[in-house]
Amino acid sequence: MSEYEGSLLLREWGLPVVEGMLAADVKEALDAASKLGYPVVLKVCSDQVLHKTEAGGVVLGIRDRKALSLAARGISERFGAVPHALLVQKMAPSGVELILGARRDPVFGPVVLAGLGGIFTEIFRDTAMELAPLTRKEALAMLRKLKGFPLLSGYRSQPPVLLDTVADAIVRLSKLISRRRDILELDVNPFIAYPDGALAVDALVRLAPREPDGRPSTHAAGSIGPFFTPSSLALIGASKSPGKGGNIILRNVLKAGFTGSIHPINPTSQEILGMKSYPRVVDVPGPVDLAMIVIPKDSVASALADCAAKGIGNVILSTGGYSDIGEAGAREQRELVELARASKIRLMGPNSIGVMNPQAGLATSIVGLEQIRPGGVSLIGQSGVFSSGWGRWIADFKPFGIAKVACIGNKGDVNESDLLEYLTDDPDTTTVGMYLEGIVDGRRFVKAARRASACKPVVVVKSGRSEAGAAAIASHTGSMAGSDAVFDAVCRKTGMVRVPDSEAFFDTLSAFEALPLPRGNRLGVLSVTGMGCVVTTDAAEEHGLVIPKLAPATLKKIREVMPPWAPVRNPVDLWSGVEQHGASKTMSRIARSLIEQKDVDAVLIIFVLMPETIFDIGEAFGEVIASHPHKPVLASYYGGTRREMAHVREGFLPLGVPTYPTPERALFAFGRMVEYARFRSFSGRRKG
Repeated sequence: MSEYEGSLLLREWGLPVVEGMLAADVKEALDAASKLGYPVVLKVCSDQVLHKTEAGGVVLGIRDRKALSLAARGISERFGAVPHALLVQKMAPSGVELILGARRDPVFGPVVLAGLGGIFTEIFRDTAMELAPLTRKEALAMLRKLKGFPLLSGYRSQPPVLLDTVADAIVRLSKLISRRRDILELDVNPFIAYPDGALAVDALVRLAPREPDGRPSTHAAGSIGPFFTPSSLALIGASKSPGKGGNIILRNVLKAGFTGSIHPINPTSQEILGMKSYPRVVDVPGPVDLAMIVIPKDSVASALADCAAKGIGNVILSTGGYSDIGEAGAREQRELVELARASKIRLMGPNSIGVMNPQAGLATSIVGLEQIRPGGVSLIGQSGVFSSGWGRWIADFKPFGIAKVACIGNKGDVNESDLLEYLTDDPDTTTVGMYLEGIVDGRRFVKAARRASACKPVVVVKSGRSEAGAAAIASHTGSMAGSDAVFDAVCRKTGMVRVPDSEAFFDTLSAFEALPLPRGNRLGVLSVTGMGCVVTTDAAEEHGLVIPKLAPATLKKIREVMPPWAPVRNPVDLWSGVEQHGASKTMSRIARSLIEQKDVDAVLIIFVLMPETIFDIGEAFGEVIASHPHKPVLASYYGGTRREMAHVREGFLPLGVPTYPTPERALFAFGRMVEYARFRSFSGRRKG
């Protein structure tokens, strides 16, 4: 749209717009200025000139007819090669310049942006973004997130602007982008705010040739269950050779204790690992719930056709070389998916090493695994590492128990939304972890994530760019609304807990799985070292946590194990107490004193691992923790030998206390718990 058309659109949707008139030539421009009143602004108006200021198409502060005539002739000469008109606008008074924008993200749909505006928009990049549409409360919260918010609320001698007017404009803009599906992006820069109102001064609107569509869901969530709880499994590509995937998978399934029937499929073997083998899956007597295909690519289509003929509803395809190698492979993948869907088969993969379900004794990994204890954490990964390297680590270190694992590979059919919907209703899953590189159907995913987060934590680490690609960017909003920023907005809107890397991912999952949700953000800390006190104070501030002062009753209790000369404050540096009373008694007494203080919502115990601090963890802390089941307790440690680290980790494990190699990692995880607890509390009140 031209700027004039964009301004009319904004006015139609109730946004305050600066007065303006369109002119075809100098004479009409002079007439318009006479009606509007000087001073005026003159702009080139053309849908082919997107950034007018940079192109020399804007003249400000025109105060008389002579100056206007000169400006109009200059613009007409400068832009004579493109169709254009002249836009005459009333000169807006100075105020606080903002940018308001909206964009139709190719994956997640409409988003809205607000930030400091003017010509420095992309230099300072002080913006906030949320999914549209928004409420007035959400719009005001966006404005308060800006670093430049003091400019809006009144800074030094500057009066505050009328925030409600700005928030109302954001709400209207969010409704506009949500309802007008032909709009790709919309940029209002500047939007000038005043103590008594606001004005939209410039509008850039890009229309989309069509609305970007996500791939619709073709299957109900109920079709996912057989991947995790089959009564019979066929392995197409089973092998007698110990080093091959078809042999390792069978060994994993047997070691995990699968109680259903297992059918190796191999045309040249009659028996594998003591089990009868069949040439083709159609030769298996009786029904087969789940098939896994581990064969060369040129035989996959035939094997999938056999699965269809057998009436198998769920297939894991381990073979790679499809969309993971480029467009030619992607075409072959689409053909396989079409065959599967025509046969009512749910296909996980290609390039997937399948699933794990310790309760059902199921582990289809092509990497040798040890048994993993059942628990409440379910993992969705676009990488096989969750059923290989990470699976082995979980089995050994036992940070938490596993409910389900799904390695979804190329996501030809089964995708993250299918699995998230299934796990939301899975009674064995209490916490969901997701590693994502892209999203197939953004709108469906947002709906699934919001529903899941309403009843259980969803921790997500995301890398890579939007798999739908980026549309050509013409506006400031488009340049700042990248896929990563939009995904952040998705997490805020849905309550998903986003973390930056795999270390934070497992740290946070461990906390959610082991601990009750905190009732607040107030933390009591006891540390064997003064360093732990200092770094914890810094980390607490970084993560929005509060370290409250010790109450007189708490101080009195702590003094029983601390010498009179030692300063006592929260965090408590307790080494002087350890020297007098030993680590077990000192740490136990101080932990109890802190956890009993009413305005302490959680406790962090910091060890320095050495012979003097090795004692019976359960004896020291078991009763203290058990008597306050609603207060999370976390532990961290510095240094130590592998044996000492294992002693602390394994000592706290039966008490439901996660342990971390540093206090900073413990507080990061606890901070995410606080954020999620607030989301649950807010969403619960909103529903009420």
